[in-house]
Amino acid sequence: MRLLVSCIPYDKGKSGISVYVREVVRELALQGHDLTLLCEDGSVVKQLGGYVVPNTFNHDTTEPQNHETAKPPNHQAAEPQNHKTILAPGWTRRPAFSMLWHLFVLPFWIRRHRKEFDGFVICAANRRVCASYPLPTTATVHDLANFHVPGKYSRLRMFYLASILPHFAKKAQRLVAVSGATRADMVKFWHCREDDVAVLYNGLAERHQASGGNEGRGAGILYISRIEHPGKNHVRLIEAYGRLPREIAAAHPLVIAGADWKDAEKVHAAAAGSPHSDFIRFTGFVAAEDMEKLWSEAGFYVFPSLFEGFGLSLVEAMERGIPCACSNNGSLGEIAGDVAVTFDPESVDEIASSLSRLLGEGEADRAARISRGIEHVKKFSWADHAKGIAGLIESAMGHATSDDRRGLCLASSVDAANIASNAPCPGTSLLFGIPVARVTESEAVERIVAMAKARRSQIPDAVSPFFVATLNVDFVTNAVKGWPFGGNVELWGYLKRADLVTADGMPIVLLSRLLGCRLPERVTGADMVPEICRRFAEEGLSVYVLGGDKVAVEEAFAKLGGNQTIKLVGHDDSFVRLDEDQPEIVERINAAKTDLLFVALGNPKQELWMGRNAAKLRVPVMIGVGGTFNFIAGRVKRAPKWMQKSGLEWVYRIIQEPGRLWRRYAYGLVKFSWLSLRAVLGRGG
Repeated sequence: MRLLVSCIPYDKGKSGISVYVREVVRELALQGHDLTLLCEDGSVVKQLGGYVVPNTFNHDTTEPQNHETAKPPNHQAAEPQNHKTILAPGWTRRPAFSMLWHLFVLPFWIRRHRKEFDGFVICAANRRVCASYPLPTTATVHDLANFHVPGKYSRLRMFYLASILPHFAKKAQRLVAVSGATRADMVKFWHCREDDVAVLYNGLAERHQASGGNEGRGAGILYISRIEHPGKNHVRLIEAYGRLPREIAAAHPLVIAGADWKDAEKVHAAAAGSPHSDFIRFTGFVAAEDMEKLWSEAGFYVFPSLFEGFGLSLVEAMERGIPCACSNNGSLGEIAGDVAVTFDPESVDEIASSLSRLLGEGEADRAARISRGIEHVKKFSWADHAKGIAGLIESAMGHATSDDRRGLCLASSVDAANIASNAPCPGTSLLFGIPVARVTESEAVERIVAMAKARRSQIPDAVSPFFVATLNVDFVTNAVKGWPFGGNVELWGYLKRADLVTADGMPIVLLSRLLGCRLPERVTGADMVPEICRRFAEEGLSVYVLGGDKVAVEEAFAKLGGNQTIKLVGHDDSFVRLDEDQPEIVERINAAKTDLLFVALGNPKQELWMGRNAAKLRVPVMIGVGGTFNFIAGRVKRAPKWMQKSGLEWVYRIIQEPGRLWRRYAYGLVKFSWLSLRAVLGRGG
């Protein structure tokens, strides 16, 4: 894929986010993706292995334009690390300007150049986001430490991170958390749905040869982190270290590695005032090429941070066979598993006790801890992380995998074997998080026939039916949330996971064109049902109807029959209740051994009933058809064709039943218009 990757901020290569950016860029390139990197300045380019292309944002840049601007002579044969790099304008060097530019200016540039890319990767969505996402986007969130550590940043930045950034971050098509703890925070503080956040653990750049103990290593206690107070908790660590007996401190010096950051002077002052100040060493920032020497001097590793989204250095220490102690909060306890000694980071006593325990551990226990750590870190892989990012981009583009059936390709040429295997293929437009099939009416009908034939051979095995939905404005109004309007999350979830969703309404088709994900035509249930019945008659397949007026259904099938024999194997006009279990209805449907279940209960009732009973139904395909049989029977007249094609059928329906429908349609019109405006301006569907 052709991916645009935001490497902003990069923190001059001196933070965990810098490591993340380098490793993700490296792995995406090695996996064959064509990358264009968006960087803060030219100093980042060499670290990321790129070359600068002419700046297309504006001419206001502080970077010399002859700085590595030439394209490699043989670009096709170049190493994957030769990425195209575009520099942000020079005036964005200040963080506040960078945030505003990334938020409001960058989306317009992407919209102008979106044909050049397949997807957009934001490497640090807890720092930089966009107001809109014209491309399928993954946004990686590393931590929400600002909600856990009061005073971590300035008041203005804390306001931005708590009140502005979440609103725009959640608009990205795919959200990524680097740990389960970060996802839990996104659910709690950002009010995300848990299912909308994918957890992709950070990884390890390479495997290191670890010894079975501490032979050949130094005996120091190492902590790698930028010197930031109070978030990184250096002061409490120094106080706890000061409580160790002097002879133990002398044998195990405390080494603090990292560049000075916010309020670093308070950390240095605490070290100067420690009774063991002569055993405390600050290394400053350590370049990547010097890190191995630092690790080799470490006999133990401590990570007392008040909060972390992941904790890369903890995993690196375990991989090297270094015994660890760390905080038990945030993600650190999750990442540590049963390998590290854990403590309450706000308790100096607990930190001191954990250090004593770690330093005084017997050889057998220490060897067992090291062995567990080396095995434990095998689950952390940058290659897997990058594959996950690419997979999420593909799913947002309308692709499917065996684990993500929402984007099934609906081309009429796809045979039943491909359907049954959930073969990945393109074919959907994402609207309000719902994958709507880019199909014509005839293609959709053929797809449903193929679904029925494919699933028929699997019945009566415990397989759920293929779920077909026809999305119209009423569906959107009932299901989709969008401030200040509520929505039915359960219904929205069923629509997102449906195997086939068609555009039953011209407003849906028109919106897709505005968003650049064009749907070919309107495909309504009222138009599909006669064609489905005709094709099922040709194939010898049967249908069953749940809901609808008995006489209207009989009249409709009498009209549909004509010169063909439609196998209607049952009609159940029982009163269906969503608030209680009615197993007898499911039993009657299963006993009929039908190939297709029409559910004519109206939205949202029919979709909620299908979703709640899918696991118990033994039918190949189920589809909600609302009042379709009333239209076919002639009991309710449809609008003229010109009104249907122009999206004005709702006007005709209000004229027919003004007393019953005007409030519903008025509310639906206002809400759908608002949701559509938000989609066009930023949500991207």
